[in-house]
Amino acid sequence: MDTEKGWCRGKPLDAAVIEDEIKARTELRAGDFSRWEQPGGHCLREELTGRPERIFVFRVGARWYAGYKTISDYVLDQDMPGLLCSRVHWYNVVGEVESIRTSIGDARVVFRPLDESARQVAFEAITPLTELVHPFTKQREAGREKTSPPDGWQVSEERDAFLSLGEDHIRRYTRELFGPVFGALTEDVLAYDPACSTGRFLSDFASLDPARIRTVGQDLSLQMAEFAQRRLERVYQGDAMNPRPEPGSVDILFSRFLNAEVVSTAQAREILPRLVATLRPGGTMVLLGHTPLLLDAFDLRGAGLRVRQTTARQEDYVFQYYVGELGD
Repeated sequence: MDTEKGWCRGKPLDAAVIEDEIKARTELRAGDFSRWEQPGGHCLREELTGRPERIFVFRVGARWYAGYKTISDYVLDQDMPGLLCSRVHWYNVVGEVESIRTSIGDARVVFRPLDESARQVAFEAITPLTELVHPFTKQREAGREKTSPPDGWQVSEERDAFLSLGEDHIRRYTRELFGPVFGALTEDVLAYDPACSTGRFLSDFASLDPARIRTVGQDLSLQMAEFAQRRLERVYQGDAMNPRPEPGSVDILFSRFLNAEVVSTAQAREILPRLVATLRPGGTMVLLGHTPLLLDAFDLRGAGLRVRQTTARQEDYVFQYYVGELGD
């Protein structure tokens, strides 16, 4: 919601919603799938205008597994707006996929429940190249995906803090993953974020070697771009469909917006090759985000990237984290 100051967090979650989410998580931990049981078996079903993004699938060997996200600890413990985050825990895995169906209004995944041991085994079998696929995107109305406002989001000091909160684990993982390479550079590199938001993510990455990592941000929102100037060296206002860096000039690019509720799937597929064109040969593109990615390894390979990673593991959870490298 926009206000004179730029943003309002909106209405808090209904207490009944929070109670039901906590109950669902408790049931998943206990292996109680009765709420998803129907005469024909067990199924995860969500309205496409509801929260279909909470359903995910992944493959281990020849088997496909289904999963169901529940309320994030960021919401319960730190009062983050929203409901879900990018993290997946073992208890979110429910069983083996039997079928996947969509209608004009809903999404459904029929699954065969597994016991706790089998769910744990499936979760632990997730590797850096296992894709966590969220096959259903949230719709604003039937047939229309939910996206950001046409001129981008507004920002305030409060929103800056909340946007940062949901990516805390992602920023930490990014520093750990790229620290060995970008923490002791001998020459300057260019880091680019085409939807930089408040600039916090890119500036946090640049803290690995502030003297060598040059930062360029861009954002659709003029207010966001102005806000990010306090953290980044150069910031441009503009649509990522038209990236500002010269082709072949970027060493590492962080994409945090080719995601559900930000752009449409069609837009994400159109923007991807334009961003890849900014990379130098051997350059790296990282795709991540608070909401599910709209692209997968197939799209990245099609844009000329070698896929090095699709999933990150940290502590007791995993989350989407794609790393692609442009061939020489």
